[in-house]
Amino acid sequence: MSEVKNIKGLDDETWADFKSLAAKNKMKAADMFRAMVKTYGQKTTGAWDRIFKHKPIFTDKEYEEIERRIKSIRKEHGWRI
Repeated sequence: MSEVKNIKGLDDETWADFKSLAAKNKMKAADMFRAMVKTYGQKTTGAWDRIFKHKPIFTDKEYEEIERRIKSIRKEHGWRI
């Protein structure tokens, strides 16, 4: 067996819940922890992928038109462009 690790701030009730989840899934605690970390990583990565890899709302021409109008309004009111 490898080195023993500690998790700071983990109370006995939470540890017992974790162990019971592992037992219900017929897994060792280490295997359960690995699976949870992997699943969490996939979920967070998947969320950012959905945010950054979405279909554009406007076409390139529409974006250019919006930018042109914004610059015109800013110039009219004396703001930096």
